[in-house]
Order: sequence, then C-alpha cells, then structure tokens
Amino acid sequence: MKNIVLQVSLILILTSCSKGIIPMPATLMPERNTDRVSKSSFGDYPKEYPKIIKEYLQNNLLNHEDAKVEFINKPAPMSISQMGSDYTGYRLCLSINSKNSKSIYTGYKTHLFVINNSEVKLHLFDSGLLKIPFELCVNVNESNTMYLNEIPDESKEIMLDEMDSIELNDSKIDESDSRKTYVSCMLDDRERTFYFNEKDNLFVESDGIEEIKLSDIKFSTTHILGYRLDEEILINRVSGTIIISRSGSRLTEGKCELLDKKKF
Repeated sequence: MKNIVLQVSLILILTSCSKGIIPMPATLMPERNTDRVSKSSFGDYPKEYPKIIKEYLQNNLLNHEDAKVEFINKPAPMSISQMGSDYTGYRLCLSINSKNSKSIYTGYKTHLFVINNSEVKLHLFDSGLLKIPFELCVNVNESNTMYLNEIPDESKEIMLDEMDSIELNDSKIDESDSRKTYVSCMLDDRERTFYFNEKDNLFVESDGIEEIKLSDIKFSTTHILGYRLDEEILINRVSGTIIISRSGSRLTEGKCELLDKKKF
C-alpha cells in the first residue's frame, strides 16, 4: 500500500497547516496520469465521502476542531502521478481554512484527496511551495458553477464537525447574462484592475487607458486563470486571493475585491 504521506529523500519541509503532510516543491507538482487505467482500479464510489474526509482530517489536520471547509466538487474517478508514483481512485477537492500553531486562521487553501475503497490514498494542499494544478480540481462538464457576482453575500460556513451529511446542489448559469464583473486587486502596494465575463470567455486587465486581454483563459467554480505576456494570473474566487507567477521570478500574492462591494 502506498503511503499517504510522500517521503522526500533530500528535502523535508515542515508545515504548520497540517500534521503529517509534507508539501512538495513546485518542480514536483502532481499531474494527471495519462496511462490507461482499468475501471476496477478506481474502487467503489465513496458514497460516504463527507464522513471519510472528516475522519481523515480529524486525525491529520492541526486544530481540526476549528477548521472551516467548503466542498469544491464531488468525487470523480481520476489517476494522479506524484513523484514517480500513481494514485488512482476518486478525486475530491476542498477549500479549508484552519488555524496554525498560533491559533490564527491561515486563509482558505485548496486540498486535493484521492479516495480508493473508502480510504484516503493521497492528500495534497496549496502550501505556497506546492500549488494544486487547476485542472486537477476542475471537470469541464461539471454543472455546479455560477457567476462570481451571483454568489450570495452571506453563505453558511461548514465546520469540520458538521461534515457528516452535506449535499452539493447544481447551479444553472444564465446564458443571456453578458455583464462584466470588475475586480480590484492590490499587489505590493500597487492596484491592478481586471474584469471578466465567463459566458464570453473574457478576462481583461485595464490600466485606465489600455485594455489587455489575457490568453488561455480558464474558469471554474473556485478559480479564474489567464496569461499576460510572462505572467500567469490566478484569482481564487472563494478567498479573493490573487497569485501572479512570472518566469524566473518569485510568486506575487495579493488580495482582490469586487468593485460593487460583493464578496468572493
């Protein structure tokens, strides 16, 4: 049986977010296993996945009693390659806000799980060094999506202890809605303004005079991704965090707000 916690022979990076989980360097990010996998390899569908994840996190997450969780998707069959090993089962992604060793909430982070026959075989999370690839938590054919400005101002937060029974409801997109959503982001004391429209696959940065359309745009329930020159721009629709990656440079992280004062 493959270990849930991956062993790194040269680098051990300790984290205050979770017990027993070692985040990997960016060069070792997980990816889809493109090899042919038999249907039986995925195991049985985890009908009680909230209970499975709850029990796992109670045993592995620091300060789990105060952790807040949000389910990003439902379990879906997937095989993931990580550091030379393959993990096959049902992929499930959560956004979790937990407290560190100083009892301070660290903000919502994406957690990826692979469940096989009711057992968690793999658990990875956004650590700053490791970023869960966008495509691992998104299925293009999933219908539980909505426009960012349709998210209610107030939403019920789910505490980890309330995870025994949850139900994800699908949301319908109004195809006639062509409104633009404007976002203001602060990075290194500099304000950058973006607007987007998911229906038109539009993601644009505006500096007041010039408007630059981003390329290779992708939308999901939780993230917006696009590219401008050498920049990879990723906005978390749950937390409002923006991360900009540049070739040969460090990551820049900031915070975004809707200009109509609605929350992410």
